[in-house]
Amino acid sequence: MAKEQRYEEKNNKWQWFLYVIVIPIVFAITLVMVVTTIAGINPFQAMQEYGSKVPVVSSFINDPEEERLQEQIADYESTVQDQQATIHDLESQLSTRDQEVDELTEEVNTLQQQLESQEHSRISQEEAVERLTRSFSEMVASHAADIIVEMEVEIALDVLEKLNDDERGEILSEMDSDIAASFTNSLVQRSN
Repeated sequence: MAKEQRYEEKNNKWQWFLYVIVIPIVFAITLVMVVTTIAGINPFQAMQEYGSKVPVVSSFINDPEEERLQEQIADYESTVQDQQATIHDLESQLSTRDQEVDELTEEVNTLQQQLESQEHSRISQEEAVERLTRSFSEMVASHAADIIVEMEVEIALDVLEKLNDDERGEILSEMDSDIAASFTNSLVQRSN
């Protein structure tokens, strides 16, 4: 019987708690939600707003605005990473292009030096032809003809081209007719 009495006392305490505290609180919450909904206020959104301002409660409430901002931040961070990768690729391409430019610049400098060397050689050759021309113009035509026949054809043609018409004619007349004809044809072709 003592057990039954304790059991009834426990049930009485739970019943009292249920009827006095739980049911009125549930009724009050339901009534507040109905009234706020009729008034045009979203009770859940209002609870989120007020709950997010309370320091301890705010950590348990998910704010959709904050979630949206977190998603935007994540998007921006991924965009930044993509752009950094693109920048890295472009920098490597720029480095490659700079290296190509340096190589081409070096090649241009080398070619320019070769051109200057050839120009210097050409000027030296022209000076040599000028001196030879003066020497041949002072020689006897038969000796000059013998020497010119033995020279390289291009140099011989350069010398014959620089001589005046009378001197050239005298030297060609001292040569064998076939050789003189060959030099004459070459000189005519050069002038065209």
